[in-house]
Amino acid sequence: MRSSRPVDGTILACLSATSRPGRQSAIPLQERQVLRTQAGRMILWVAVVLLGLCTGQRGAWAEEEPSPGGETGPAGPVLRFHPAVEERVRTLLGGAGLDYPLRDGVSMLVFKQEKRLEVWAHTGSGPRFLKQYPVLAMSGQAGPKRQQGDRQVPEGLYRIVWFNPNSAFHLSLKLDYPNAFDLRKAEEEGRTEPGGDIFIHGGAASTGCIAVGDAAIEELFVLTLMAGDGPAEVIIAPHDFRRKPIRMTRRGGPAWLPALYREVADRLERYAVASATD
Repeated sequence: MRSSRPVDGTILACLSATSRPGRQSAIPLQERQVLRTQAGRMILWVAVVLLGLCTGQRGAWAEEEPSPGGETGPAGPVLRFHPAVEERVRTLLGGAGLDYPLRDGVSMLVFKQEKRLEVWAHTGSGPRFLKQYPVLAMSGQAGPKRQQGDRQVPEGLYRIVWFNPNSAFHLSLKLDYPNAFDLRKAEEEGRTEPGGDIFIHGGAASTGCIAVGDAAIEELFVLTLMAGDGPAEVIIAPHDFRRKPIRMTRRGGPAWLPALYREVADRLERYAVASATD
């Protein structure tokens, strides 16, 4: 493995040792401020581990080091993030007139038909468009996710709740599906397995998740992790309601779907179409 020497001013980010049984370690959204406190600075160099599906080898530009608490300390291992990725994010924000890291949160808008993901920064003067990325893979069709194994990507208003630097798909961001709305509708309809584990991730293949490629997920991962304590919102719609009127795209859809689409459309009004095409 090629060593990556830290440059002056490098800050190391301690990854959370918290993990779910049988799953890879991940960073809960609420630990963003904890990470900053442990590092002692607002600017962190985020860790990325590239795990081979079979070999378990790390990428050439990610390196593990002992944690500040020792090899077995509670902070877990410390890893260095390649500075080129942070520089891309810094340049992206600078082009929008924003400082790095962001003081507030970010929003991601995902449109199934257009196969597009937009990322917006929250500012005191309202959302500011940053960049749009092509969605490289997203299974299913228009319509919400309702059952485990239906290969559908959810639709609605979600939040990022976990950061996974050890994803088999380079990096991944976990959505809070099923959220309270999804669980309530599942209970009303007698559905006991609505599914779960929905991620935005790298790579170019996916079943039930949203694949945006490795370079894109690097930027989204750093942007979201390094943002302030504001929300990390993900809005998923069958198509861009800002450009086309709401229409029911599936026959026999649930009775509650039009109301959900109206709620999504109302939320999308905060994000001006003109800004997204600049």
